[in-house]
Amino acid sequence: MRRAATALLIVLAPGTAALAHDMQMAIVEVREVASHAYALTMRTALGATGLPGVALSWTKGCEDIAPMRRAERFDHVAFERRIGCPLDGPPPVLGVSNAGIVDVLVRIEDRAGHLTTRIVSGPFVEIPLAEPGAGVAERFLLGVGHILSGVDHLLFVFGILLLVRGIRVVVATITAFTLAHSLTLALTVLDVVQVPGPPVEAFIALSIVYLAWEVARRDRVQDARLTPPWAVAFAFGLIHGFGFAGALAETGLPPGEVPMTLLLFNLGIEAGQIAFASVTGAVLWLAYRTLQARSRYLDRAAAYGLGGIASFWVIDRVAGF
Repeated sequence: MRRAATALLIVLAPGTAALAHDMQMAIVEVREVASHAYALTMRTALGATGLPGVALSWTKGCEDIAPMRRAERFDHVAFERRIGCPLDGPPPVLGVSNAGIVDVLVRIEDRAGHLTTRIVSGPFVEIPLAEPGAGVAERFLLGVGHILSGVDHLLFVFGILLLVRGIRVVVATITAFTLAHSLTLALTVLDVVQVPGPPVEAFIALSIVYLAWEVARRDRVQDARLTPPWAVAFAFGLIHGFGFAGALAETGLPPGEVPMTLLLFNLGIEAGQIAFASVTGAVLWLAYRTLQARSRYLDRAAAYGLGGIASFWVIDRVAGF
């Protein structure tokens, strides 16, 4: 981070190792008290002189505006600090370095009462201390990153591009996929419907197998006997939405911000999906123009490739139940 930030705590004092071993988690609470001003409370085991093996850092320019206070409670010790950051500086970011001795529960509350909770087990995590309305880019990019890193979702979109012809049909088919996964994403995040993760992942792989089969048989049957592409995309889009919801739920949703988080995450997914479809569609168009009469061999090879990879995923994911 802006690792020029000042380290606030780097502590593993003599005699605290046993306490750290007994205590499974340290707690860091950050409460916004004014614009770019925060009350920081750190809680750990009785007798400790700091958080065992944990270092906190802030965006450059942030500094203490009051002396640190140490208070022993009935079952823990608390360290309290006040941090101020420049109003004209970058958005404040809290860095948490963890030596792995304990997990760190980070709880952030802004002035509007919105809560964000993270558990830090890895060596270093940066957590934006967003003011109300901030964090838009992070939630949007989370959706973009999820779709672009989800190989199974991308292969499904690739299969759609192989299956359909014409820009209007492609747009209609991808729109059906979008509407379907948006629906189940919202229903799952709002806790209306809950589906276990492993079967969802297996069915996502199975959807690619079916799509590959549709592509492979297209040259051997009349169009009227093929399942309408929009229907295929909508049906399996419902399943893919459960997969998207699982990824979003793992990040933790701030209370009171679920609708906005859903919207931004979904917009990020669509942006990544459109970018992938545009690039892949252009490559396929060039390949078809180059191969011309032999283009059906490209479809058949791609279909068998998709089907083979997805079939392996189905077996692997079912075996993991």
